[in-house]
Amino acid sequence: MLVNIFLQKLKIIWNPLLFFQIVWTNRFLLRSLIVRNIASRYRGSFLGLIWSFVHPLMMLCVYTFVFSVVFKARWGIDTGGGRGAFAIIMFCGMAMFNIFSESVSNSCGVVVANPNFVKKVIFPLEILPLAQVAASLILGMVWFVLLFLGTIFIFGKISFTMLLLPLVLLPLAIFSLGISYFVASLGVYIRDTQYLIGVILQILFFMTPIFYPLQAVPERFRWPLQLNPLTILIEEARKVFLYGELPNWLFLGIAFLVSCLVLHLGFIWFHKTKKGFADVL
Repeated sequence: MLVNIFLQKLKIIWNPLLFFQIVWTNRFLLRSLIVRNIASRYRGSFLGLIWSFVHPLMMLCVYTFVFSVVFKARWGIDTGGGRGAFAIIMFCGMAMFNIFSESVSNSCGVVVANPNFVKKVIFPLEILPLAQVAASLILGMVWFVLLFLGTIFIFGKISFTMLLLPLVLLPLAIFSLGISYFVASLGVYIRDTQYLIGVILQILFFMTPIFYPLQAVPERFRWPLQLNPLTILIEEARKVFLYGELPNWLFLGIAFLVSCLVLHLGFIWFHKTKKGFADVL
């Protein structure tokens, strides 16, 4: 009996296909949850889903005015974008970080908010964080639509490298999902997780080159930012979407492998800890 239990746990750890099996088997349920999460994001508001356009548009206008008109800030490289280039470059970083932060923060209480699903033995709880990340990713595409329009207006050009953006968003979504599995499980056992994650996300916001270039950081203090996977992804997103450059395939490959490792570890953690959810809830 002990051997069977050990082999079962070993199968979970070394079977990376288990995640895809659960997703494929419950793909229709997953789609329903994604639609529900998107619809419920602005449910009860007067403008509804229009807020998903209004909010980033207001942010873009405010940042463009503050940094290009008030502070007259420059990014430090010649982008050919004139006065509004700083705001557009920063907005690209915010769009990437927004997908990650919303995915993680919304996953903190995703299990606690659905106690009825926990008590159903056959319900695949693993798709709850996935539905949250997918909804955040879909809504985050609005930011890139506005970023695309802003790029045309300020830079006056578009590039074929913009088509490579999904190659950058894929590791971002995978990394976000891996972290979401960790926080979703911790949120069940430690109810202060959402507050702790809020503080960590604020710190991470300033520790990620969103409103400043990485080169502006003194070299001796640069290594913590370089270890941040979001740094690589944001830099590569700016290359392909704003600068018209090909991504650094080595850095992008490393980010993809790290993201897959984080997803695998997060999925294992969630899968092994979900057995105690019903007792806590």
